[in-house]
Amino acid sequence: MSRSGSLAAIIWVSGLVTAVPLAGYHLLFHAPREQYAWLVAFLIGWPFLYWPTVGPLLMLLKLRTIYRGLRQVRSLDDLCRRLADGETEDVIIAWIARENRIPQCLARRAYRYLLRLIAASRHGEPSLVPEPSAVSPLSSEQGPSPAS
Repeated sequence: MSRSGSLAAIIWVSGLVTAVPLAGYHLLFHAPREQYAWLVAFLIGWPFLYWPTVGPLLMLLKLRTIYRGLRQVRSLDDLCRRLADGETEDVIIAWIARENRIPQCLARRAYRYLLRLIAASRHGEPSLVPEPSAVSPLSSEQGPSPAS
């Protein structure tokens, strides 16, 4: 979890153990009728509406830092280093899984395979992807095509 996510969790827990009980006590014993609506809204909203509000803001903050870091990339080595960063990796894997409607474990395998391909192409290693003729249904080993 990132620093901002940890801070948000600490704020939520501290509010849950301090502000919510104090608001409940104030509502039950000391609040005038004009404050009832606000206190009830706070008591319901803090436990159930905090994360739906703060979660997207945290994601925007995380995406902003990742995009800023990727914009500053000047070389292939720096790109690989940025892509291998834990926070960037999590966001890209979640994006691959969401866009392709696949489980995150498969998206993680695809992402790591992509990183291996980049590293292999940089070092001049043999290709990790089979040649198209080896897997093509129109390869010459399968006989003549129906059109000939």
